[in-house]
Amino acid sequence: MNDVHIITKGTICRLLLALALGLAGPPGMAQDYPDKPIRMLVGASPGGTTDIVARLIASELEKKLKQPVAVENRPGAGGNLALNAVAKAAPDGYTLGMAYSGLAINPAVMQTMPFDTLKDLAPISLVATVDMFLLVDPALGLQSVQDFVDMAKREPDKLAFAANALGSVSHLSAALFKLRTGIDIPIAVYKGSAPALVDIMGGSVSAMFDTVPGALSFVQQKRLQVIAVGGNQRLSILPDTPTLEEAGLADFQIGSWYGVVAPAGTPGPIAERLSDAMGEILGGTGIRAQLEKQMLNPKGTSPDAFRSFIVSEMAQWEKVAKDAQIVIK
Repeated sequence: MNDVHIITKGTICRLLLALALGLAGPPGMAQDYPDKPIRMLVGASPGGTTDIVARLIASELEKKLKQPVAVENRPGAGGNLALNAVAKAAPDGYTLGMAYSGLAINPAVMQTMPFDTLKDLAPISLVATVDMFLLVDPALGLQSVQDFVDMAKREPDKLAFAANALGSVSHLSAALFKLRTGIDIPIAVYKGSAPALVDIMGGSVSAMFDTVPGALSFVQQKRLQVIAVGGNQRLSILPDTPTLEEAGLADFQIGSWYGVVAPAGTPGPIAERLSDAMGEILGGTGIRAQLEKQMLNPKGTSPDAFRSFIVSEMAQWEKVAKDAQIVIK
């Protein structure tokens, strides 16, 4: 005999209720998010470019999401202090982090990491990229990258690179330049760009890779000279200055960047809600003008596109750190 399954009216009601709850999704999904204040952790001190970018984005997110977005500065450990707190936070969209290039570099140079970049954080959106200058002391009388390389090979004892921090984009860019050109000059590592730039202008060191925002005023005052830029195209402010690739270094693109991340496990709809909000914000003329005033290149990407970008950056700097034997213990 065949079994007979009798579906009662009560069973039907329970099934319909379950279906309705399933379609609505768990509490806190995009349709309910956000319903309380959000915090954005920043691994840098107040007043710097990372902090400025975070506060600009937080202010616009508040308007877009109709909830307060509070910026909390937690400098230390190359940005790891703040991002570790993000990685350990509840994955509910109420704790975000403003990451920068160190997110992709730190796993390559640090012996120990408090979190796994790709497993413990959820990329939300790339916010902006920052072009790099190859700066030299004007007193050297150099006109090109080749002039610098020739002098470094001819008189290596007279030249030295500066770097704004151990394991930074500035440091690894200098190491990559040495590897690619075959020059052998020391790299003096400073605690910040300001003292390094002062020493270049004073003649104590010869050259440095630094971001456009940090060095532009000195370039405009002709106290520093730019012989190349690190992006894939020339800058409108220096149309006659070649890129590193145009100067003869094939496949040599370097730069810094900023982006928003959340804890891994953040529900997809919430991540998309945040990413969409970021895209709308960065597409607006107001904030684009403010970021461009800081000499930044506004972006705005999907979570997947930002993840791919981070993976690419990690691969590039991992190779440089390994080849140059740069390790932070």
